[in-house]
Amino acid sequence: VLFLAWDRSGPEFAVTGVTVRASGPGGCDTTADVVARVRTNGQPGTIRYRWLRSDGTESGPLVERLVRGQREARLRLKWTFRGEGTVRAAAELRITSPGRRTESAAFTYRCG
Repeated sequence: VLFLAWDRSGPEFAVTGVTVRASGPGGCDTTADVVARVRTNGQPGTIRYRWLRSDGTESGPLVERLVRGQREARLRLKWTFRGEGTVRAAAELRITSPGRRTESAAFTYRCG
């Protein structure tokens, strides 16, 4: 009984680190893949977040649920580009719970 009480009152779910990387886009009319790697303390919990793009687009609130023992979540943003030109782009991940964290990645789309 004491173990169960301790197990349930252990540390609260927490984010311990965040990195964001972008791959692509490569060439014309393609999609960039932006991936956030969110590390946690392994407790069960919910990550509440949103993506913001440098073109002004925002994802709205998103949720990722983690189970006990899961120490990492990968949060993805797909961003499609079309047409000729050069676009310097950035995608920002804003975690709103637990705690508040912001990380971003920048990349360039080139076509033509």
